[in-house]
Amino acid sequence: MSNTERRQRVIDEIKRRIVLGEILPGQRIIEAELTSSLDVSRPTAREALNQMARDGFLNQEAYRGLRVADIRVDSLLEIARVRVALDAEAIEEILTDSSGRRMSKLEGVWRRFEAASAESDPLALHEAHISFHRGIWEAADNYLLMRIWPVVEAQMTLILAYDQFTRRDAGRAHAIHAALMAAIRSGDQDRIRTALDVHTMDSAQELAFLIEGSSQP
Repeated sequence: MSNTERRQRVIDEIKRRIVLGEILPGQRIIEAELTSSLDVSRPTAREALNQMARDGFLNQEAYRGLRVADIRVDSLLEIARVRVALDAEAIEEILTDSSGRRMSKLEGVWRRFEAASAESDPLALHEAHISFHRGIWEAADNYLLMRIWPVVEAQMTLILAYDQFTRRDAGRAHAIHAALMAAIRSGDQDRIRTALDVHTMDSAQELAFLIEGSSQP
């Protein structure tokens, strides 16, 4: 196994633990525990952790080490607004492709999402959700969107992990994505924007309410 593969194994394991709630927002990541449990060297573990810090999964705190990034209500809503704008740009680029190639690519993404959404495994459901949104950006063939995807994926992973464990409603998630896909197929910009707002902004506001409620004494 190459060093790159070992580093990716560390990254994938931390993501898995975040998604399954085994490590929580604000919790410290212990480098020595990773090297022991995954049988990797300290330099490899450190490279992986530094990469995750650059992407936004982890926060580096002076004298306190690396911790899983917290979910703050103000940043949650800000991220949602930016995601709506970026998703709208990606969808517009898909729809303006007269060859239909980009839309065909998105339909393939949707079929894979539908197949995976029947899974009961929370990790599989999470990966299906992430893959669907990455697929929208990939179908747009926009270089800049794919360059910033790792940062967006980090925020989505943290937010979805919390959402998945507070609501656990796979049926609701599928219905919202089906409505978004139907809006994209319609080509109606107003309908697409409404579907994006329901999918992203409304969900973020509901999650913000749950977070604020859980923090009350």
